[in-house]
Amino acid sequence: MKEDKNTAAESPKKGTIRDYWETLCLVLIFVLFARTWVFQNSNIPSGSMKNTLLIGDRLIVNSFVYGPTLTDLEKKFLPIRDIKHGDIVVFKYPGKPEVPFIKRVIAKAGDTVYVVHQHVFVNGRELDEPYAVLPEPIKNAKVEPPELPPKDQIPPLPDYLKDPGAFEVETSPGRVDLRIKSDGGGGQLFRDAFGPYVIPDGHIFVMGDNRLNSEDSRYWGALDEKMVLGRAWLIWWSYEEGDYDYLKNSAKDVVGKIFRKVIHFFDKTRWSRMFMRPA
Repeated sequence: MKEDKNTAAESPKKGTIRDYWETLCLVLIFVLFARTWVFQNSNIPSGSMKNTLLIGDRLIVNSFVYGPTLTDLEKKFLPIRDIKHGDIVVFKYPGKPEVPFIKRVIAKAGDTVYVVHQHVFVNGRELDEPYAVLPEPIKNAKVEPPELPPKDQIPPLPDYLKDPGAFEVETSPGRVDLRIKSDGGGGQLFRDAFGPYVIPDGHIFVMGDNRLNSEDSRYWGALDEKMVLGRAWLIWWSYEEGDYDYLKNSAKDVVGKIFRKVIHFFDKTRWSRMFMRPA
């Protein structure tokens, strides 16, 4: 026992600097883990999700909720689930995967989608969409459900990553625009009318809430669920700024944006949107 006490007494004590260093390392490990696997930050650069999400909204994205599982038991005890209709998801744009997009899930694998005069039908039934931004005459118009052919005669919605030949591609500085090629049949490729198409396995169909100002699955096709980064969870800050300001990336523009945000932090922050849950 005496030897143990002497050994303990002789062992050097941890210094204050070392304590702080170990604590900082643990915090960094936790933050990096959470940043990679649990939460991410995302910025709304355009008005395609107006009025649910506005330009300048900063989001916390839950990247854990759609995580892979080995068994169904994990979903019972962990906050993990499948993508659902109506979820607002952040994903990699198929034409330029490094660019994150955000849209609402309208249909899932096996669903049949048809758009008539901006009214969306899924499996022959019109969706109730209070969140959709449309001119009142269009939104209030009565539209008859389309007569669909048998499901085995409806083509699958193409996926650019698997069938790039089904798309027209246009490139411009900072952008890659995709358009489904006209099939010469009943498939209409406009914001006003679209489909019918069946959503293939492992894919979803997404649209922006601002229907007249959204480039979505009506243009670039089915979205592979593997491209989904997570679900929009919380608006942590909202700052008024211009459409596509994020494309101004020169050193002068970046410094100017930072300066303006510092100067106008209080008068351009949308305080009423702080900590809102988008739905």
